[in-house]
Amino acid sequence: MPLATEELQHSPNISTVNVMSLNTGNKPTLVVVGAGPGIGEAVARRFASEGFLVALLARTEEKLKTMAEGIDSDMGKGTAHYYITDLRIEDSVLSSFAMIRKELGPTQVLVYNAGARRVNGRSLLDTTTEEFENFTKINLFGAFWSAKCVLPDMLAAGKGTILFTSATGALRGMPGLSSFSPGKFGLRSLCQVITREYQNQGIHAANIIVDGPVDGKLIGGVRRRQWQREGEDEKLQDIESYLMQPSDLAHTYWFLHTQPRSTWTQELDVRAMKETMFSKL
Repeated sequence: MPLATEELQHSPNISTVNVMSLNTGNKPTLVVVGAGPGIGEAVARRFASEGFLVALLARTEEKLKTMAEGIDSDMGKGTAHYYITDLRIEDSVLSSFAMIRKELGPTQVLVYNAGARRVNGRSLLDTTTEEFENFTKINLFGAFWSAKCVLPDMLAAGKGTILFTSATGALRGMPGLSSFSPGKFGLRSLCQVITREYQNQGIHAANIIVDGPVDGKLIGGVRRRQWQREGEDEKLQDIESYLMQPSDLAHTYWFLHTQPRSTWTQELDVRAMKETMFSKL
């Protein structure tokens, strides 16, 4: 269900009655922030297959509507709901989470999947303040606001899962990524803070370092076109060895959510079989 961001403005910390008008079956709720036709959609589908309702947050309504309709078609009507959200604006984030809480109930699992970066790098001197600020808000501030929205209900329940989609840039700065890496560095730190503050109260926070290209329209599409131009047919015929598959990554997110309490992972790095191990260099 689309949400105009000005429809509802209130703090998620204020106690309210959960109407749950779209969750009459009292199913658990997954919120995917930064949902797109890649990791976000794959994770939503994986959790939906396990009985979750899914809330999809992003800025583009057409993209959200297509994903929600596809999930509903495959998983059952009313499984997916979308909320138009600008992650650069705190009120927009708070408004969406307030509506989710009202319509679907408390969030059991938060997946922060948003990421803003350039395909072609730009040097520090060529990076504008506007780009640095906007990218950092999407890569970090949105996660901060989202976590603050879901933590009160998770703490009240004594359990909850928060999963951050991170990147190689969270571990080391690279030329051309001055507007990307700082936000991802901060995201990694934020995840560690959440773990140290709330893990002993039942909150499992994990940072997933996606260490290499994912087979999607953006980076994956660039790699595929490059291999086609260069005649590297063996790579095109063995895509899964070179590009991470969103549906396979989704299993990793489910694995982290379902880990027993005696063996919680706080950070996990993943890459395709034939991808260089960038994150540990």
